[in-house]
Amino acid sequence: MSPRFLITGGSGFVGTHLVAHLSGRSANVAVLGTGVFARSADVIGYRVDVRDSEAVRAAVQEFRPTHVCHLAAISSVAESWRQPRLAYEVNVLGTFNVLEAAMTLPQPARVLNISTAQVYAASSQPLSETSSLGPENPYAASKAMAELLAVQYRKAAEGGVITARSFNHAGPRQTPDYVLSSIAKQFAEMEAGMREPTLIVGNTHVRRDFTDVRDVVEAYFELLIKGTPGDIYNVCSGRAQSIRELIDELVSISGLKIRIESQEARRRAGEVEVVCGSPEKIRSTIDWRPKIPLRQTLKDLLDYWREKIAEDKPTSCQPAIEADPLPAMSQTKQ
Repeated sequence: MSPRFLITGGSGFVGTHLVAHLSGRSANVAVLGTGVFARSADVIGYRVDVRDSEAVRAAVQEFRPTHVCHLAAISSVAESWRQPRLAYEVNVLGTFNVLEAAMTLPQPARVLNISTAQVYAASSQPLSETSSLGPENPYAASKAMAELLAVQYRKAAEGGVITARSFNHAGPRQTPDYVLSSIAKQFAEMEAGMREPTLIVGNTHVRRDFTDVRDVVEAYFELLIKGTPGDIYNVCSGRAQSIRELIDELVSISGLKIRIESQEARRRAGEVEVVCGSPEKIRSTIDWRPKIPLRQTLKDLLDYWREKIAEDKPTSCQPAIEADPLPAMSQTKQ
């Protein structure tokens, strides 16, 4: 049987890139989510809130996926603090609904559950899959809980659940809720004369492990095909860079002369100084390595915001797929 890929949260930032990656391989693809889908003849769309177990089950039974990439989530730390109940309902209960629907098919699917590096406890050393856990916000806690849901499928004869702990990633179409996209958007606004040459940021000294989103979705695809059910894999570059270093790259790319203003309101209390992952396991398992230099990621992100500003379009992530075979449910951020 030809592979059939279902992507939850497929109208979001990462989801649209994964859809494009799979569509380029002429794969059978469906998207399940609550976003506004752009029409496409190549992709089936199900407008379903993952908290609705019956709607999730109906969509999964209709499409019969062989592979599921579960991206749907409340992924903003700030939003998880504002609405912790919603974060737990979507990220934990929603994950249970997706896993249960996929794993109870006549031929259970392989599911890639997308988690986060934020489940780890702070460490000065590169984080491996066996590093201690210590989530410090509702988003991270909900993702750690969702990982544990896979325990009931570990003895499954078919299908199974693979976990990807993703570190920071960025690229075109990312919303300005995230640091690199926020910075790139400000640069584009400065170029367009929409703001003074002052960049508003939080702590520029923190170091993070960034990967281009297009490399990340390639890792997801390879893990879905070659990953071992029951295992956990870091998706990371193995290199941490400071926010200040990345700002300097954007200065070099744009040629702008700017002033940097670090605002206390943009700093997170108790923010970890360095977060860096070990990519050894994913390299040895599927031979995946990021290919796109971070400078190229920054250039493409800046070009994206230049185009958005020139077109005078909304600055939110523009989803890429449409179909509505199931009734619309309540809206959940993807």
